[in-house]
Amino acid sequence: MKTDIMNFVADEFSAYENIDFKLILAENHETTIVLHNGQTEQLQQATATSLALNLLIDGRDGFYYTNNLDQQELKIFIRQSIENTTILEPDRNHTLPDPSRYYKGDGPELKNFDDTLHRMNPIDKLHLAEENHNQALNRDRRIISIQTRYSDYQHQASFLTSNGFSGYEENSRCTLSTILTVEGENGQHPMDGWGETRIFFNDMPHSGVAEIALERTLRKIGQKPIQGRTCTMILESPIAGYLLQPILNAMSGQALQQNTSFLYDKLDQQVSSPVLQLVDDPLIPGTIGASHFDYDGVATQRRTIIDHGILRTYFIDTLYSKKLGMEPTTQGTHHLIMQPGRMNLNELVQEVGEGILVTDFNGGNCDSSTGNFSYGIEGYLIHGGKITQPLSGMNITGNMLKVWKNLSKLGNDADPWERDLIPSLVFEGIQFSGL
Repeated sequence: MKTDIMNFVADEFSAYENIDFKLILAENHETTIVLHNGQTEQLQQATATSLALNLLIDGRDGFYYTNNLDQQELKIFIRQSIENTTILEPDRNHTLPDPSRYYKGDGPELKNFDDTLHRMNPIDKLHLAEENHNQALNRDRRIISIQTRYSDYQHQASFLTSNGFSGYEENSRCTLSTILTVEGENGQHPMDGWGETRIFFNDMPHSGVAEIALERTLRKIGQKPIQGRTCTMILESPIAGYLLQPILNAMSGQALQQNTSFLYDKLDQQVSSPVLQLVDDPLIPGTIGASHFDYDGVATQRRTIIDHGILRTYFIDTLYSKKLGMEPTTQGTHHLIMQPGRMNLNELVQEVGEGILVTDFNGGNCDSSTGNFSYGIEGYLIHGGKITQPLSGMNITGNMLKVWKNLSKLGNDADPWERDLIPSLVFEGIQFSGL
């Protein structure tokens, strides 16, 4: 069916002149299961097939979407899309990529798709969620609420452009997570959780998720702010990518072109301490994020992002390469890998001795133009090489470039099943505000 629809739409455009197009025909299957305090609260399955159409007419760029794939309806959809695009303001920078940059179909099998997911009996998925949920249920009298969520996502898409690209991608993922709320001190209700993600259902853990979530939640009892200070910060692996995101955002062509990037004119300059080595490698089979091409069909490659603290690339797609007069690179990242250190989190805590372990962010923002930030945090005081007082109601403030230049150590505890492999990170001289 996919081939028939793509060919039909492409044939319809043969009657028009001077129109470039990109077609994406996608089929997605999703499952969501939610358990709450031992009861099945939600069990939902959904399948959606859709066609996305990107039109380029004399510099005018229009994007349209439909899930009605009847041929007569598609004819109307195409005609209306063309009419709508012609009334847009032109910008000659809007073009399809140079065909020489397209993926040629010669890459290895990526092994990142479980084709059994949408055919499975949902009861098997429910049983997996129940197994984990029940491991924490009634385990502690202080539990107020326990919610376990299982979800999976199965994606298949065909791509076709008017200047020669034809491609197919598929990927899947399963996620199991538990969030708990417990009775704390002085009317507090601490909340925390844990989750695991896999590509294949058969690799999902049948134990441990809810138990880890319970342990993490109970250790938050007694949270309070302490006196503000400037000290060493350990950023726990599951949230370390949050502090990296402003760096990645500032590398985008759009931010550079609009002069809203604190990394403007920083290419091949030191933007972090030399201990940071960051690459994007979309071509590792069996990893979440693996892909042979980006949304435009441009072939992916292993790419050094930051080399010993030196910024080595920006994310420049076809549009912004023309606007900026720069060579195009890629739209963004697929599978980030931060070169790990030698110690796990406990060993980092012991070595740091005195400081604060940050385990969660609670709101805040970063100014994309300056890199100045302020984030609410939760975590623990580190004293005598041990995790002690649970903390809340505190903030960290600073500047992204200054903070990343104070990165001193990296852990070895990145989750290999995550899209981005970011371990726990140690930063010196972080400003915390509290009481």
